[in-house]
Amino acid sequence: MQPWVYIVLVGVAAILYALLLPARVKEGKANQQSLKDTEAALELYMADIERENEELVQLVSSIKQQSQTNHNVLQGQVDELQSQVVELQNSSLKLEARVAEEEKSLKELAVSVEQGSKVKVGVNEDPSLPAEMSSVSPDVKAKPISSIKLRYPRLFELHEQGKSIDSIAKTAGLQRGEVQLILQLAKQEESV
Repeated sequence: MQPWVYIVLVGVAAILYALLLPARVKEGKANQQSLKDTEAALELYMADIERENEELVQLVSSIKQQSQTNHNVLQGQVDELQSQVVELQNSSLKLEARVAEEEKSLKELAVSVEQGSKVKVGVNEDPSLPAEMSSVSPDVKAKPISSIKLRYPRLFELHEQGKSIDSIAKTAGLQRGEVQLILQLAKQEESV
């Protein structure tokens, strides 16, 4: 082959190379642009995720704070109820002590009435005393007067009217348990 053919072939190769070079550069630029677009989209996505995570953290912390507040309120109510139970138990014990004391005094009164009636019967056998006093028989027992009914007349009046224990407690200014206890004690006194 002749040297000029070589020169032409080298020239044609150089021209083809020069034509293909801008296409490669355009492809590289297009690849770089799509890579930049992808990076920008990923950055936006990450920013959205971080913002949503911060919102979730704030929401969880507010829920935790609200549940802690609710817990504290409920604990306060439980403590208050426990103190009320202790107060009710103390008042119940006091009432039971008062009832026991009243029962004791009623028994003493009954004993003294029995002894007094025996003494009167012995004295009434004296012929100089009036006939009315001598007619007292030792078999008749004086029925003890219910001291509980004397202490709480309004309570028993409401009870006889058929009022409920709750309404009696509200009207009399007592606790429900106290009203029940007083009514039970009155029944016990009546049965004695």
